[in-house]
Amino acid sequence: MRKFAAIVLPLALLPFLAGCVNDAASFQIEGKDNALTLIREQRWFWKPEVDLSVTASRLPDCQRRHQMGVAPIEASVEVWQTGPGTFLLKRGKLVYLAETQTCEGFQKVDVDQLPGGMGNKLGVFQVQGGKLSFVPAPPPPAPAPAPAPVDGVPAQPAAGAAAPTPIPAQ
Repeated sequence: MRKFAAIVLPLALLPFLAGCVNDAASFQIEGKDNALTLIREQRWFWKPEVDLSVTASRLPDCQRRHQMGVAPIEASVEVWQTGPGTFLLKRGKLVYLAETQTCEGFQKVDVDQLPGGMGNKLGVFQVQGGKLSFVPAPPPPAPAPAPAPVDGVPAQPAAGAAAPTPIPAQ
């Protein structure tokens, strides 16, 4: 009877554990050794929330996990780059500053206090089909091509645009 209980009891509890989320997705910055990894962990299957944390890594020099708090199970986190090795992680109205130079720096920031703004959007961690993944931001649009010359004469710049500076002959 004890053997039966030892086998049946864990199997009976399995459906309660099956609903828990425990996954991660990575954004590789410069190769596989430099990355930001977002981790979702659901403690209780009946609560539609997860504990979020991010691991900043630049191996072999540093790796550190930072807590981002509790979030809805479907929460997304935008990733912005403000400078070399410096990133903003935005979840709703909360913004965190992380860095991969020493992997130690991590703090909540006020976007209005950032001198250079948010920087360049790199992508977003989001749930797709129940699984966390990193979706890169679309590349910025290419600059509009210069108007083609008509009959060998270069097109005039648009009104209000600065005229090109002539290059002196040598």
